[in-house]
Amino acid sequence: MCSDIIRWCAVSVLIFTVSCTSSRQLARISRTETDVDVSIPPFVEEEDVTEILKEEETPKNDGGPLIMNAVKDLETGEMVATDVIGASKVVARFRNVAERSGKVTVEFDVSVPSSLVASKWQLRLFPEVSMPDGSFRLDPILVTGSKYRTRQIRGYERYREFIASIIRDSSVFVQLRPLEIFLERNYPDIYAMKNDTSFVSDPQAANIFGVTQEEVLSHYTRHGLALRNRRKEIRSEMMLEKLTGGLKGRIRLDTVIVSGTDIHYRYVQMIECRPGVKKIPVKLAGGLYEDGRLIYEIPGKNGIDFYVSSLSSLVDSSPHYRSVIVERNVYDYTNAILDFRQGSADLDTASGPNAAELSRIRKNMEGMLGMSEYVMDSVVVSASCSMEGSYRYNASLALRRAETVIGLLEKGTDKGHEEIFRKAAVPENWEMFLTVISHDPSVSRESRDRILELPYRECPDSSETVLQSLPEYRYFREKVYPRLRTVRLGFHMHRKDMVKDTVYTSEIDTAYMAGVEALKNLEYPKAVELLGKYRDYNAALAYLSAGYDSKALEIICTLGHYSARVLYLKAVALSRLGRDGEAEAVYGKCVELDPALLHRGRLDPEIQKFTFKYDKL
Repeated sequence: MCSDIIRWCAVSVLIFTVSCTSSRQLARISRTETDVDVSIPPFVEEEDVTEILKEEETPKNDGGPLIMNAVKDLETGEMVATDVIGASKVVARFRNVAERSGKVTVEFDVSVPSSLVASKWQLRLFPEVSMPDGSFRLDPILVTGSKYRTRQIRGYERYREFIASIIRDSSVFVQLRPLEIFLERNYPDIYAMKNDTSFVSDPQAANIFGVTQEEVLSHYTRHGLALRNRRKEIRSEMMLEKLTGGLKGRIRLDTVIVSGTDIHYRYVQMIECRPGVKKIPVKLAGGLYEDGRLIYEIPGKNGIDFYVSSLSSLVDSSPHYRSVIVERNVYDYTNAILDFRQGSADLDTASGPNAAELSRIRKNMEGMLGMSEYVMDSVVVSASCSMEGSYRYNASLALRRAETVIGLLEKGTDKGHEEIFRKAAVPENWEMFLTVISHDPSVSRESRDRILELPYRECPDSSETVLQSLPEYRYFREKVYPRLRTVRLGFHMHRKDMVKDTVYTSEIDTAYMAGVEALKNLEYPKAVELLGKYRDYNAALAYLSAGYDSKALEIICTLGHYSARVLYLKAVALSRLGRDGEAEAVYGKCVELDPALLHRGRLDPEIQKFTFKYDKL
């Protein structure tokens, strides 16, 4: 008995000691605001460094005498004040990264001091990337203490037990034996169907026995048990977090630490770049957790910046023009389908379709007449008929229908424009008829071939007689012929103050400039589609940015005049294709023409290897 009491006391003292130790360590961390450091990995050329002296190496003056170390000078014999400064820690705070195919790769070191590592704790770190459209987190880093992981594993076991307690078989909720007894005593006919495999519908069972299967099952269902089971299913996600104290989703690193030690981790991640982004800040967020509970939040004071180097910044934004031939005379037209009475030039303007078509062509004509830069010469109203009737009659009928339309349009036209109307006729609209039946699946191949061979220009009446002999003739009359009775308004205009019939000028090429914008916005497939056909500097840049290096080099070699920027793109393309000797020679000529591209070469990994020799000069 005494031995048990002594053992219990020893365990209690040990637990109390460990708890006090953790509390003191946490208090010290909070007091000193211990942080996790994020820095750029060492590189041949450090862009920006911050020297951090250890606190105990910096002399402090609290108002009293400043005491320093002293040594005796061997030559003079005097005591000379001296102090030894410890080594400084060199930390890079930014680096240039290259954007390729709309992506950049960020690489940084995460340094965790040993004071943030303890057996009972879990350190959760979330790298945060800032973009103009908002911030987002990368995959987290977890540094887990051994005791924390032991409790976590125990929590997973409890969670598995919890999941196993969720009932998946719905028959468990039914009190089967009381249900059988009830049926056996009160509905023996239903009970007799216990071993009968034949199917009886629920309504049929209700009609025969006066009770539905649903009602019987509901009565003998354990609703309380089913409700508790449903609550467990809803709480399953919450219980995972509660019992395991862990994170869901992807985790970049989850390491278990037995004892306190410094942790260093190299984080590499490829992320989508945004158009116009010049700088990508990265910082760390997170905190210390004990039993899944946050006990200390990481300050996240130290951050790093990645400056984005994109080939799209080399785009030539100069306006691009295209040659345009401007004609003095301008022509436009619109078609209308009006339902004339069969064989007549009378038009029912009160019918819905006719009224809508007349309103539309009036608005169209008013818009043409209202354009200030044009003068309307004439409006030719041309009516057409179907093939029914003789060709001579249809020619006369088409002219009378054109006159009818002109009369209706003149009523709504301003004075002074009456004389601009001209009438014309297409007696039989064979051209449109052939176009329609060529793509109409209702017409057989045999009929179509026979129609296409008709001599309708020389003998329109005999050709129409052949149509009447075809099996589709009724379909033609009811469905196709009404579409042939059209009216076309042709607007003949000329430009004001223009004497010559033709003028050659230039205007901004909107398609080309859209390709330039796509290049700036890192939309490389679109840029290639819009700029590729021009085969110029920007086209080569688009292909190079999209990863089509051979195509880019092919275009560059056809440019003829090699400016410094053209040579730079050529050097990049050659380097990517593994032709380093040629690339270095081309880059040398590029720097001779424009020394500023030496700094640019340090930003692009394809060229950076050729810049080292210039640093030694």
